[in-house]
Amino acid sequence: MLSLRRPDAHRPEGNIDQSTLSRLLALLMDRIECGVMACGPDGELHYANVAAKRELERACALRMVAGKVCCNPASQAEWSATLRDAVVRLRYGLVGIDDGGERLMIALMPAHVEGIAEPVAVATMGRRTVCSPLGLEMLSSNHGLTFAESRVFRALVGNNTAREIAASHGVAVATVRTQIQAVRDKLGVRSIDALLLRAAEVPPVTAQY
Repeated sequence: MLSLRRPDAHRPEGNIDQSTLSRLLALLMDRIECGVMACGPDGELHYANVAAKRELERACALRMVAGKVCCNPASQAEWSATLRDAVVRLRYGLVGIDDGGERLMIALMPAHVEGIAEPVAVATMGRRTVCSPLGLEMLSSNHGLTFAESRVFRALVGNNTAREIAASHGVAVATVRTQIQAVRDKLGVRSIDALLLRAAEVPPVTAQY
């Protein structure tokens, strides 16, 4: 696990040795739903958490080519320029990579990493969904949603309309609207937009070890 050097960082409390601390940091990074990578100026991959590796394996927005992180041809120039700006010019940048009609947003931030002579860019990927499945499950449980209400909640977060949810679940539209109202009441919000904002507030947790 690469360690980002911060001059003002406090030493961890307790008697955790460096090897154990590295394993702990790796575990923490892998429990984050958002992909995080450390890349060199030409895309050399120095580190990727589980979510980032999954994104690279999809080989849609991002992919590995000859040991370097690249993206689809339409966005490659923007990706390369923003990456080099972060590493060489120490500039923060944001790049949006088209992924078959969707867009993956990636924030690029300059950083110095112990053990690597030149600076690298820390690339943090945006969420693919408003809330992770685990996050939605936790939120639903906290507010006492029933199975049917949780299912409707997930569908709303997936950008489905009440009519689409009704067709998918094999129930009447009126039933779905009643369930949506129940979800809103239990979460204490007044609109579907507010419901989605509440889901977006959930930390980006994942069950992936």
